Amino acid sequence: MTKPNETQWSTSTQRLAALIVGDLLVILSFVWIGRSSHSLSITDIGASLSTALPFILGWFLIMPWFGIYNAEISHDWKKLIPRLIIGWLVAGFVALNLRALFLGRPMISGILPTFAFVSMGYIGLLAMAWRLVSVWWMHRRQENRGASV
Repeated sequence: MTKPNETQWSTSTQRLAALIVGDLLVILSFVWIGRSSHSLSITDIGASLSTALPFILGWFLIMPWFGIYNAEISHDWKKLIPRLIIGWLVAGFVALNLRALFLGRPMISGILPTFAFVSMGYIGLLAMAWRLVSVWWMHRRQENRGASV
């Protein structure tokens, strides 16, 4: 028989894993769509990872500081959205500078403005949409559980 705290731990772990996978898919979709739009192979794993890595590092180094993986925040859109916006502005800046560094370009001045605009906009808006769907889904599941009890 499962103890209540074990079930709760399992559920919270599953939710956290879902958020992490969803966030990774947002970043990877940017890379895949970007590479495709420039007629570059998306099957070139090394090149795709070299594009994705600065954004993955920027996201996962910075965004936890803004609490977006905290259950109280990640399940409340009013708390989540401001943190997501401000956090992504910081994380995106870090990611763009990491990318410049990885490419051997000067930080800040080595960032192409169009690339910065597209990457910040795409990842930011898609992350917001994904996270709002996640909040909706979590509330829906909680309502369904409450109705079945």
